[in-house]
Amino acid sequence: MIDFKKILTLQANRFKKVIVFAVKEFRADRCDLRASSLTLFTLLSIVPVMAMAFGIAKGFGFKEILEERVLELFAGQEEVIQNVLSFSTTLLEKTKGGLMAVLGVILLFYSLIKLIGHIENAFNKIWWVRGDRQLIRKFTDYIAISITAGVLIIFSSSANIFITAYLAKFLSYINLPGNVENLVSLGFNIFPFLPIWILFIFFYLFIPNKKVDIKAALVGGIIAGTVFQVAQMAYLKFQVGVSSYNAIYGSFAALPLFLIWLQASWVIVLFGAEIAFSWENTEALETQNIEYSKISIRVRKLIVLRIVHLCVIRFANRKLPASDMDIANEIKIPLKIVKVLLLKLIECQILLEVNGPDVAGYVPARDIDDLSIFDVLISFEKRGDDIIKVGGTLEFQAFEESIDAFAKACKLSSGEKKLKDI
Repeated sequence: MIDFKKILTLQANRFKKVIVFAVKEFRADRCDLRASSLTLFTLLSIVPVMAMAFGIAKGFGFKEILEERVLELFAGQEEVIQNVLSFSTTLLEKTKGGLMAVLGVILLFYSLIKLIGHIENAFNKIWWVRGDRQLIRKFTDYIAISITAGVLIIFSSSANIFITAYLAKFLSYINLPGNVENLVSLGFNIFPFLPIWILFIFFYLFIPNKKVDIKAALVGGIIAGTVFQVAQMAYLKFQVGVSSYNAIYGSFAALPLFLIWLQASWVIVLFGAEIAFSWENTEALETQNIEYSKISIRVRKLIVLRIVHLCVIRFANRKLPASDMDIANEIKIPLKIVKVLLLKLIECQILLEVNGPDVAGYVPARDIDDLSIFDVLISFEKRGDDIIKVGGTLEFQAFEESIDAFAKACKLSSGEKKLKDI
């Protein structure tokens, strides 16, 4: 018999751990500063983004609904929002013909790509992803993300109106049993959250340059989406209260309030990403107290050899590349340590990171038939630049000759053994 109480207790304990890990990672990744950076880039991109949103909304016949929703969201700041809407409409009109059409389209897509690029960088930092998408893939993926996000935002904007104007009126003519009516009422309350949940889940699944576990994206998306929707409702009420002071303060309150809302929004988005990451890597994060700087050089070398050996064997057996999480679970080493060493192995050109829509992981960067223990260790030791020039004295020359002789002795003993043969 299934013990549901035990399952719920385990999930509740895991959820507590996830929140604790998310808070720690949020601080470690300096997400508050990243939110400020994204706030600035959003402010710079707001006109092109609004133009894109209104262009999509016009195609679906929701342009007026979206305008009403934007004005409702920034109640009391109508003067500023009307200017933004006017600029967006002008930009959209300029893209209809001639040279200005070309320049307008270029500006539109450039602003969108730059904004999503900064969002991707923030998400990649959270998921410890090194490297961006290729240029062609970046362009196609970003455009697809922009259009999909635009549709979801428009759907979100019209959800409340659709419920109150159509569904509620329709159901008022139907006599439903008490329990069913309560269930329908609950569904009405949840329905406005669905588009936001889908939007956040979509962000966490497709913006990071890696394959994200769908369960993790669901957890992060639902939590962050709920917080965002509640914060938005609170912000609307606050705006209505502040609007009564507009006669005194005029438009001076518009920009600070808008910036605060943008900052809070990006904090919620990034914290949701940290929740998704923590849910995906709960087991690995439980052993993250070990600091890389405290690990001895000997142990680092042993871990490096084990990581490279794992990648070589998988490559030789024609298996899919191992991800950082796969490696951490296989060799029983904390994920944080594995990620640090993987970055160093990429720098010394021992491993290569593969990032594709279906395949992601690490593969050998050299011919596995020639890759020996000595090759890995000597490359790992020589990683970096010889910034400080040493030599010129008899003592330095003597030490250098001793180190070279020691390296040759290691190579002649068992250092030439190939990793694929172990």
